[in-house]
Amino acid sequence: MTAAARANVDVPLAFDQRADAAAVAVLRRLLTVIGDNVEGSISGEDDEHLHQLRIAVRRSRTVQRQLAGVFPPSELPGFRSEFRWLQQATGPARDLDVYVHDLGSLRDMLPESIRGDLDPLRPVLVHSRQAARADMTRALLTVRAADLFEDWDRLLESLVELPVVDRPAACRPIGEMAGERIRKVYKRIVRMGGAIDASSPALEYHELRKKGKELRYLLELFGIRLFGEETVGPMIKSLKGFQDVLGRHQDREVQMAMLRSTADEVATLRGGAAACMAMGVLVDRLQVDERAAREEFSERFAQLASQEQRRLVRDTF
Repeated sequence: MTAAARANVDVPLAFDQRADAAAVAVLRRLLTVIGDNVEGSISGEDDEHLHQLRIAVRRSRTVQRQLAGVFPPSELPGFRSEFRWLQQATGPARDLDVYVHDLGSLRDMLPESIRGDLDPLRPVLVHSRQAARADMTRALLTVRAADLFEDWDRLLESLVELPVVDRPAACRPIGEMAGERIRKVYKRIVRMGGAIDASSPALEYHELRKKGKELRYLLELFGIRLFGEETVGPMIKSLKGFQDVLGRHQDREVQMAMLRSTADEVATLRGGAAACMAMGVLVDRLQVDERAAREEFSERFAQLASQEQRRLVRDTF
C-alpha cells in the first residue's frame, strides 16, 4: 500500500489570474488527492488515507462555497449536495478510527488502578468501526460516487471555456476575490467569537470551529500563494492555536457522547460493570478538561481578534 496522498495544494497562482482558472487549478489537485486515497480508505491498512480524503473533500466544499460565483448556478447546487453526501458517507468510519486510536490516551486520563477496567470498550469500538467501514466502502464503490468524480472532473476541465454571463466572478482577479472572502470570513469569526462565553452551548463552539477551518483553508489554498507566506504564515499560526483549543473542546464533547452511547452494550460484556464505572469516571475527567478548554478559549480568541490582527487583515486582504 502506497503512502496516503496529502491534501496539501501547491499549485502556482497569480494575483491577476482569472478566479475560475485559479479555482480549477486548486480543485483539480484536490480531486486527484481524493481519487488517490479511495483505495487506501477502503483497505483500511492506514487510517491516514481516509483522513486525507476527507480533508480534500472539506477543502473542495470550501472553494465551492467561497468562490460560488465562478461556477454555473445551474450545476453548483448539485455538486455541493453530492460532496456533502461524500463527507457524510465517510464521517462515521473516520470518527471510529479516531475513537480507537485515542483509546490509549483516554485510558491515561484514569487513575492507574482502574485503567484496565476500560478494556471491554475496545472490542465494542472495533466492531462499530468495522460496520462503519463496510458502509463507507459500499458508498465509495457506488455508481453515485463514480459519477460524482467523473462529472466533477468534466466540469473542471471545461469551466474556463463556459460562458461567463451567469458566472459573475469568473473573470475577477483571484487575488481580489480571495482577499475579499478571507476578510469576510475573518470578520464573521470575530463576530461569532465575541458572542461566546464560558456558558455558551457547545454547538456555538462547534460552529465557530467550522468557520475557523474555512478561513484556514482559504489561507492555505490561496492566501499563502497570493499574499506571501511571510504575511499569511503568522496568521495561520495564530489560527491553528485558536483551532487547537476549539478542537480539544469538540473532542471532549464527542468522546463523552461516545462513552454514553456505548455504555449499554459494554455493560453486557464480561467485566462490563467495572468498565461502565470506569467510563463514568472518564466522563467526569473529560468534562473537567472541556471546561478548561472553554477557559482557554478567551485567551486564544483575544490573540486572533486583536487590533494588530484586525489591522493586518484589513491592510493585507
